[in-house]
Amino acid sequence: MSATDVFILIVRWLHLAAAAVWIGGSIFYLLVLRPAARQHPENGGPIAKSVAIRFRSLVDLSIVVLVATGAIITFNRLTGGTVGVSYVTVLGVKVALSAWMFAAVQMERRTADVMSAYKTGDTGSGGGKGVFHLARTALSGYGGITVIGIVIFLLSDALKVLFEIALASD
Repeated sequence: MSATDVFILIVRWLHLAAAAVWIGGSIFYLLVLRPAARQHPENGGPIAKSVAIRFRSLVDLSIVVLVATGAIITFNRLTGGTVGVSYVTVLGVKVALSAWMFAAVQMERRTADVMSAYKTGDTGSGGGKGVFHLARTALSGYGGITVIGIVIFLLSDALKVLFEIALASD
């Protein structure tokens, strides 16, 4: 294994670790911490807010790591001359979704900051807990960002398979 191979291995590991921390943390926050905080607002609310502040800096670090390592991985794969059109197409979709996800995080933060500044009393949706309400809630805001992150994970695995197929056919 050459020094370049070791470098790429470390870069790929950092890329995967940053994605796993962000998406795994988001899933934990949405499915475990947030519901628990809502059940116990006297204690859970302040804890959830503190966790959210700390997690925000972790997400910021993850974004920086993902962009830097993603650029290196992309350059490495595209300059090798091994990948085909299907790989480039899936990569393009992954990059576009990633950029949209990064932008959505920033937009969500701005919206949350503005909403908390003007919040007065209960801002319940009044939409009940029907299937459509739950689906809309899951696919909007941070829930939607998490779903996109999961799709990006799937696309990453597809890219790995496409790269391995391209290597085997050479």
